[in-house]
Order: sequence, then structure tokens, then C-alpha cells
Amino acid sequence: MKNLLISALLALAAAAQAAAPDLQAVVRYETVSRGADGVEKTVRYSEKWIRQGQHVWRERLGSSQAQRHDDDGHQHLDYAAARRHVWLDGRKQPQLEFIHAGRKERIQVAPREWSDVGFNGSWPQASQLVDHARLKGFSRRQESADITLYRKASAEGGKTLRWSRRWQMPLEIEVRSADGRQRETIRVTPQALAPSTPLPWRQSAGWPARDYLDTLD
Repeated sequence: MKNLLISALLALAAAAQAAAPDLQAVVRYETVSRGADGVEKTVRYSEKWIRQGQHVWRERLGSSQAQRHDDDGHQHLDYAAARRHVWLDGRKQPQLEFIHAGRKERIQVAPREWSDVGFNGSWPQASQLVDHARLKGFSRRQESADITLYRKASAEGGKTLRWSRRWQMPLEIEVRSADGRQRETIRVTPQALAPSTPLPWRQSAGWPARDYLDTLD
């Protein structure tokens, strides 16, 4: 199911017409699947987003220390739920680090390990949820001055995206399987980023940095 949504997000596209504004948002994820036995399962979680300039911060809401223990008893950061900071460096290249709040350290991930932690290196996708520079093959309908509805149907199922020109961000993404047994939805509630909002990557900037590979021991 995860691959279905990732594939759908990577397929989305159309040229972004304006610079992405600063914002803070709550992003809600929901996955609904119905098995052959008729049992329906629902998974929900939410993230706090902050986008400011060339920085994006994602933080899973409701999680504790975002840690897990292996069979050997070692404690490791749960990268799927950990606080994630993505930014562009002076050469406009994306950089990635995770924040281990319990240890007050930053886990820096080199490009060769990005796929291990679920990052594909796309700045548009990291900062806007989808790469809105490529929406080929989707029908398009203007719902309002701000919202554009994109749709695409295929043998695998249907995909829908409601894009906000104001926020340069989707407000809703839905992916459905052709048989109707799987549905994934992402809903975004954005608001302006107040100048007084503490920027979390600045708060952790002085913490010691550790290489991702060192955390695998």
C-alpha cells in the first residue's frame, strides 16, 4: 500500500508558477484497506509541517521518542516517525538530517543512504508533498481562483489532487485501487507562518551531529 501512494506522488506534475510561501501545516494521512475476508483496516497519523525559505521540517504528532528496540536490545531511531529536516545548501542541493530529541543529536544522512530512510532526493516533493512540475496525463479543472482539481484514471485505479495556488501545496490527495479495496488519503491544513514562530531546526542546530551509518551498529 505504501508503494501505491509513493508511486502516485511521484507521478504527479505541472510547473509551479510561484515561489512556495512560508507556512505551517498539519498533514493528515489515512490508509484504508479491505481484505479478501471483508475485514477493513484503517491506519491514521498526522504530521506537523513547517516550511520556511529553503527549509522544511516534518514531525510526527502523537509519537513519543520515535525509538525502537531490536532483538539485541539496542535502541535505534525510528526514521519513519522521527523529526526530519530537509534543506537546500549553498549549491541548491538537498540535505537531510533527523533529530534524536532524546539524545539531543542530529543524524545526518548522505545521499547514498537516502533510500534507506525513505527519501528520494526530490526538493519539490520534500517541500510541497508532490512534484508539481510534472502533471502530465491528468485532467484539470479549475474549482476556484485558488484551487485546481487534477484527476487521472488507469487500470490500476484513480488518483485525485486538489492543488492550492496560494499555498503551493496540495490540500488533498487521494489514491484508490481499481477494485476499491485500498484507499489512501492525505489532507493538508495550512496557515501562514507567523514571524514569531520558533524554527525547530535552529533550536537543534547546536546539537552534535552523527553520521547515519554510525547509528546502525
